[in-house]
Amino acid sequence: MEKKKKKTAISTVFTIIVVAAVMWMKYKETKDDKQREGSVRDASVEITEPGDKKGFAESQRTAVSLSSSRFEVLEGCKLIDHRGNDGDSFHISTPKGREEVRLYYVDAPESAARTYGNGDTNHKRISQQGAAMGGLNQQQTTQVGVVAKKFVKKVLEGKTFRIATTREKVYNSHRIYAYVVVEWEGHERYLHELLVAFGLGRIHTQPMTLPDNTSSSRHKEHLRGVEKHAKAQKLGAWSIQ
Repeated sequence: MEKKKKKTAISTVFTIIVVAAVMWMKYKETKDDKQREGSVRDASVEITEPGDKKGFAESQRTAVSLSSSRFEVLEGCKLIDHRGNDGDSFHISTPKGREEVRLYYVDAPESAARTYGNGDTNHKRISQQGAAMGGLNQQQTTQVGVVAKKFVKKVLEGKTFRIATTREKVYNSHRIYAYVVVEWEGHERYLHELLVAFGLGRIHTQPMTLPDNTSSSRHKEHLRGVEKHAKAQKLGAWSIQ
């Protein structure tokens, strides 16, 4: 009888531990989702967000011209709400179907530090992103990522926009690289350039000739000037002390 009671007690304790672990995992997942969406913010990290200051001078804005026959231009694209969307990569619907696009030139910081099922983490990538954007720590870097994600969602959600792509694949992925053209302050602008202008992404990843045939080296030099202005104006990541 005593053994049966002891076995029941152990079983009960084990069940309580399992339930508590499951509840904690669900809580952590919900919290991480809220952090990535920006509904939970670290008040100790102050970031200048788009709209607080001008991102760049009019002379620095690249005029959009999708004239190159090398690119496929898709009109009337729309953002698809997806938990995998981020500042530089997101799901969209196009007249030809659904795509997941990755922006040329810019790498927006990760919006949360994560550990994956196989034990890998994104911590090294976050460290590299923070180092490239003024020497930020992990917490500061992911907060910039949250702002970048919110900004892109604000610019794209509920609107139609254009993309220009050669359908070049992102390594080990079904995603395609693309230029995304959005409406900003009454003009068409490249989304990757806006992210750099507001200090929400480092100049990194795949370069490409612009759809007006401007060389990648010339455009990258232009983006360096845009980034320099963002630093001087203390925008986005460059506003964090």
